[in-house]
Parts: sequence; structure tokens; C-alpha cells
Amino acid sequence: MAYTRSIFSHLLQWIPRLEFQKAVNAHQGDYRVRKLRTWSQFVALLFGQLTGHHSLRPIEAGMRSARQSFYHLGIDAEIHRSTLADANDRRDPDIYRDVFYQLLPKVQRAAPKHRFRFHGVLEAVDSTTISLCLELSPWARFHHGKGAVKLHTALDLAGNLPTVAVLTDARTHDVTVAKTLSFAPGTLLIVDKAYIDFAWFWELTQQGVGVVTRLKTNAVYTVVEHRDVPDRNRTQGVRSDQIIRMRSPRGMRYEGKLRRISFRDPQTGHYLVFLTNRMDLSAKTICDLYKARWQIELFFKALKQNLQVKKFLGTSVKAVATQIWIALIAYLLMTLLKFQSKLGWGIPAIMAALTVALFSCRSLASLWNDAPKERCSKLALGQLSFSFS
Repeated sequence: MAYTRSIFSHLLQWIPRLEFQKAVNAHQGDYRVRKLRTWSQFVALLFGQLTGHHSLRPIEAGMRSARQSFYHLGIDAEIHRSTLADANDRRDPDIYRDVFYQLLPKVQRAAPKHRFRFHGVLEAVDSTTISLCLELSPWARFHHGKGAVKLHTALDLAGNLPTVAVLTDARTHDVTVAKTLSFAPGTLLIVDKAYIDFAWFWELTQQGVGVVTRLKTNAVYTVVEHRDVPDRNRTQGVRSDQIIRMRSPRGMRYEGKLRRISFRDPQTGHYLVFLTNRMDLSAKTICDLYKARWQIELFFKALKQNLQVKKFLGTSVKAVATQIWIALIAYLLMTLLKFQSKLGWGIPAIMAALTVALFSCRSLASLWNDAPKERCSKLALGQLSFSFS
């Protein structure tokens, strides 16, 4: 009788062993390793992410119960928590950084386009703080006796895909990391007020990169031009559309003109002022673009609530980085499943399905075909270079 691959095996097919081994060889991941090779470590930790296990003992027990699938998963040795813990503490986490960037283009090709009417990439840039126990991880000292690391991310809003991930200590300022990133001409960045740096904004403008942010209340500027606001935009909350020049010493580091748009939300009454270097888009589009920045907050929420980035399997720098990288890889895999299933599933729904069917020998198509489409389409719809410095 022909063998049918398990669901887990189908998922791992999106990470070809040849590509994975290139990353391992580049960082000497299997150098002098006798028991637990890098691929086996990766499969065990990915299993823990997909099934919600946050300690080594249940990962060991779960993998042992699926011993009959080891050959088809490419595992050549038993998974023991002691050897897994040693691998987490000693193996270079940059291996999984490379695997993440190998997988990313495959997911991007399956992603839908963003819903705004302009060409180019639309990305939200932000960071989130991941708490750690300071007593167990003294290297992660933050403030007030707390430990933490910070994950900086650029999220492609066409599919909510993290295209860049950088891990630093929690005291590193957001804009410090943002300045080290490069973006293709035509990209439009959506950032909050923490990223306001007019010298950096001018560099982005020179590179053909757009920016949308909120203007600080203490900003000093001169209005150069008042632009007409169509009646339909006024009814939707746009109050003014102005061309300005910054007049403060720091603001004058931006050598050109900027655009100031004021907006009052018709539903909540909140008054917001936006700043952008894009002169070609309508004022209402600029307001809608900043509203879309909330998708990166939903991404951080999905990452922390559904994947294992709050409780860690190890306390060393390498163990923490490895776990976060594999959580990001798991997120990409589940997002790819979401795109291919076309059921509108959220991350919680996909994880619920995978937890009970991960080692079942069936096709992915059969898993989606058995799902109640109307219910799944409504379930959890609201949840939508990595280095140390």
C-alpha cells in the first residue's frame, strides 16, 4: 500500500533540505555534532511551536509518540530534552535566520496585493518588547529590574508578512534600528511618532521611499501652501491639507517640503495630524494608510498569543534567539496555509487544526475540505536581517 505523508511532512516540504543544509553549512551547525543534528533540532522546536508546547519535556514526549514518522520527517536520532537543550544553547541561531529568509519569498508569492490604489510595497515598521526573567537571563537587563529583548519588524501589509526582523536589547531605540534597514525605491513606510527623525526622512526621500507618520504636537513649521480638500473627503473626516517646511533645528534637517494633513474621526471624534513626503496621494488615502498601521500590532498580538515567544525553552542568548526565529518561521508556514486554503482562517484556527492532525497521514487538501467553511471563514479574522546589537 502506498505511503501517505503526514501533515507535518507536507509542511516541511516547503523548507527543502538542500536549502536548509546550505544554511547549516554556512554556520557550521553540524560541526562535531554526534547525536542531534540541526534538522532534528529544527523539527522538534517547530513541533513545539505548532502544538503550543512551551517546555522540553512535552516536546520530547510528543516526538517520541510519533517515532514511526521519524524517517519521513528526516530525523535520524531520538529526541531527548537534554540534547535538545544543549543544541539550543550552543547552536548558532543565524541558521534559522537564513531559513526564515529562504522561506519568505515563497510566502510572498502566494500573498494577495494590498488594497490601496497605488503601486509599490506598503510596509509598517514597529517593534515589540518580549519580556524575559532577569534572574535567568542577566544579559537581557532592561530597566526597573526587568529583563527583555526587543523585536524590530517591517511588516508587508500585503498579507501581513514580516519582511525584516531584528532582535536587540530592549534599550535600543526604534529609530536607531530603522536607520540600518534598506528599502527599495517606491516603498511606502508607515511609522509612529517614535520614528520621527527628519534627517532620516530626508535620506528616505532621496532614495525614493515614502513615509507616513503622525506629527508631534510641539512641531515647529511654516505653512507654504493650502491645498483644496474635496467635499467628499471633508465628510469623511479630512479637515486640512497643507504643504509645510519644518523650522526647528532638527526639523530643518529635512531640506524639502512636507505635507501636513489634519483629520477628525467621524465616529470617535479623535483629532489626528499626519505628516508625509508623498504629495501625489489623496489626503483621505494618507489617513487610511496610517490606520492600516494597526496590522503590525495585530501581528505582534498573534505572535505572542499563539506562538511560543513568552515562555522560553532556554535562558541563553542563542536559545532565546533560536526560539524566536523558529516562531517566525512557524508564522510564515501558517500564513502560507492560510493563503492556500482560501478559507479566511486566522492563526488560532489553523493551529487548532494542526494540533490534532499534525501526524495524521493525509493531504493538506483533505484537511481543508473537511472544515466547515462558513464557520472557519468567520473564526479569528481579527488576528491576523535578525541580529543582536
